[in-house]
Amino acid sequence: MRRTIKINNEVLKQMKKIYYPKGCYYIDWMGFKVTEENKPSYHHIEKAEDLRKKKESDIATVENGAYLGKKSHELLHKIEVIDKDLYDSWNYIFSVINRMRTYPIDDVWNMVFDLQEKSVKLIEKSFKTKKLWYNQ
Repeated sequence: MRRTIKINNEVLKQMKKIYYPKGCYYIDWMGFKVTEENKPSYHHIEKAEDLRKKKESDIATVENGAYLGKKSHELLHKIEVIDKDLYDSWNYIFSVINRMRTYPIDDVWNMVFDLQEKSVKLIEKSFKTKKLWYNQ
């Protein structure tokens, strides 16, 4: 477990260097601010369990990673349970960002914010509350 955390943290450092040049707005790939409360976490675009089934390594890599805040990552996994198509849409946009190998262009951020809006509505509807972390 410790080794995995160390590898994930190292990959996150590499990703920050690639995707967040100085002066860029520091938001995760779901469009939420990266803060002390929403620290960076690594998301496998292709799931680790799927990689293992294919007898491939599940170790975190820049090429298979999405840069998410911890709370955003938790939100994504809730979305996965509630709306698989929306979850797949997120992973598609993560792949697009990942392949760009640079801070996303405005068109990509527009897609992210569109998915973010859909995600927030889905979660609010599913949990019947407006007092969620992203509103605070």
